[in-house]
Amino acid sequence: MQLTTELNEMFSYSLWPILLFLVIILFLIIIYILKVKKSKKPIIKINKVIDSSVNLNKIKSDYLNKINNLVNDVKEEKIANRTAYLELSKIIRKFVYKVTNIKVQNYTLQEIKKLNIPILTELVLEYYQPEFAKDSKGNILKSIEKTKEVIEKWH
Repeated sequence: MQLTTELNEMFSYSLWPILLFLVIILFLIIIYILKVKKSKKPIIKINKVIDSSVNLNKIKSDYLNKINNLVNDVKEEKIANRTAYLELSKIIRKFVYKVTNIKVQNYTLQEIKKLNIPILTELVLEYYQPEFAKDSKGNILKSIEKTKEVIEKWH
């Protein structure tokens, strides 16, 4: 008794769907890369005072004095941390306004982020949690030192 078996041809895939799939994936990767590059706007450094009649050293001195007064109030426990953070936020915002003429004292955090002044965004973000949280926690003296350093180094 002889058995014969017929083998079927191997199942084969067409090359076109695979190539189409690869082209679509490549296209999506390119679109993603272009969007990421487009979303990364160059950071605008605000190094200069907008108005040439503004005396930067005098403004720095005035605002550093305000910060020193705030430090004294905090150390003498005349004001609470939440109030100190609020005052610190006002000081840095008014300082930036004085030297750049950008009314950041009226801006929300999101609007400040759009200005591309990274150090201002970082400071205001640091102030937000202790300023608005139910339990105001934060190291106010450390925040004051950072703010003081920003004002001193502003050029």
